Amino acid sequence: MGRLDGKVAVITGAGSGIARAAARIFTREGAQVVVAEIDPELGAASALEAGNNAIFVPTDVTDEDSVQSLMNQAVEQFGGLHILFNCAGGSVLEDRKVTDVDMAVWERTIPLDLKGPFLCSRHGIPKIIESGGGTVINVSSVVALRGNHPAHVYSAAKGGLISFTRSLAGSYSDEGVRANVICPGLVKTDRVKSRYVARKPSEERKGTVGTFESYPFGVGEPEDIANIALFLASDESRMVNGAVIPAEGGISAY
Repeated sequence: MGRLDGKVAVITGAGSGIARAAARIFTREGAQVVVAEIDPELGAASALEAGNNAIFVPTDVTDEDSVQSLMNQAVEQFGGLHILFNCAGGSVLEDRKVTDVDMAVWERTIPLDLKGPFLCSRHGIPKIIESGGGTVINVSSVVALRGNHPAHVYSAAKGGLISFTRSLAGSYSDEGVRANVICPGLVKTDRVKSRYVARKPSEERKGTVGTFESYPFGVGEPEDIANIALFLASDESRMVNGAVIPAEGGISAY
């Protein structure tokens, strides 16, 4: 018996990284999964990799019509929605201190990292309530726990996501919906490896997230974070609501 038997999950950004690992793990544990991804090639490949209980729905999480269509298709295809894993997001190398950053970075980062989870929750939570309850899992970052330099825009977005998650937890618990947020440090996704392995980062780009060598238990793999999401998605975590879960080997503790 799988830990997610009978559950339907929408996973955003599931064409790559943590979310792609989650699509594989969630289907393995019995869930029916909707792979929401803006890149059609990555999205289709991820759904194929996850197996027969996964479908791909092209989605732009910054567009409300696209998000509403995503949630409707999830329910139409699988009969309900119980898990919303908001994983789409990311930072850009051009992110800088507030006095230096180009406002184009703000215009790109805030919609992807904050508006996206907001819209997905806006249209996903009513479907979860109609399905008898479930869980919202957001992905923030270690930079929201310690602050970051010099990526001030990304820090603002991910810090806001923590407060938003806590607000969801308090607002919808009476209707059977839990909300929690995971704060990863560096994780060996393809994007991160291209920045930290393929080339050595400059001193000014290291910031609070640190380097691979600075993590006490080693840098995480996508599956490490996806397994935390699995726990939060399952009934095993029914007493966990409004939690902010560091997943960075302890780097934010000292």
